[in-house]
Amino acid sequence: MAMSTIQRVFAACAALSTFSLLGGPRLATLSAQGLAPRPAAELLGTEAFRLASAEGKALRASEGGKPVLLPAHPSAEALRAALAAEKPAVLVEAAFVLPRPAPEGEGGLAAELGAIYGLLGSFGSLEGIEYWSVSKGGWKVFYEESYRVDGPETKRRLADPPAPGPGALPPAEEVYVFQRDTTFGGNYYRYSFASSAGAVSLASNNLTRLSYGIIPMLAPGALATRLLVLQASDAIVFYAASGAAAPELFRSRLEKSFGNRAEALFRWFAARARAEGLVQ
Repeated sequence: MAMSTIQRVFAACAALSTFSLLGGPRLATLSAQGLAPRPAAELLGTEAFRLASAEGKALRASEGGKPVLLPAHPSAEALRAALAAEKPAVLVEAAFVLPRPAPEGEGGLAAELGAIYGLLGSFGSLEGIEYWSVSKGGWKVFYEESYRVDGPETKRRLADPPAPGPGALPPAEEVYVFQRDTTFGGNYYRYSFASSAGAVSLASNNLTRLSYGIIPMLAPGALATRLLVLQASDAIVFYAASGAAAPELFRSRLEKSFGNRAEALFRWFAARARAEGLVQ
């Protein structure tokens, strides 16, 4: 049976890890940086972990940009600082847990991190995912279209690249994406990736004004969505934070919408992770 891209990445990383034991070059590793994976309960805290495990998610809405569910991990501090600087009028956080046994060795951890990066960057696979619409009282398509472009001016469509291979995980990267959702219509977004030991983060900002029908709702740059995916020793932790500088009139609607959309993104990620063999 032909190997998938993710399986080839795992195999290559495992081979590279074995080679390093014989004196050859090796990847930068979690243990080398003193960041061996910790249990998900330590990263999220006891109560958030309980909710995420027992109820499928931990969800919080707040004001002023003060996160409550942000995991206790060094990679989360940049996100905390960004929220403190932005002070969004609406902030909705959601945390989820995907249980799985820890990957074997440093090569397994490196391969899993590369696979996570690749999954988060597979924007085309977002087309057709659904979320629960409170206003409609039923399931609704989230993204009707979703694809990379070469820039917000030239707007030439690009294919999603494969997951990065051994030693090729970018520490930072910016990409542009066109997305047509069923609430705000077609708009362009900037997605900023960052990777570090045991973590991949992704932040998006709208580059065009978001309107609900004919009603302008959010100015360019007013909507920020952030994802942080962490390698725990016993799970993959998926954290989402959506913040907006929104008028008071729309805050209640946005709070409900943000929570449901975060859950839709987690279901998408979990399905892709299962399909690629990252979790059972």
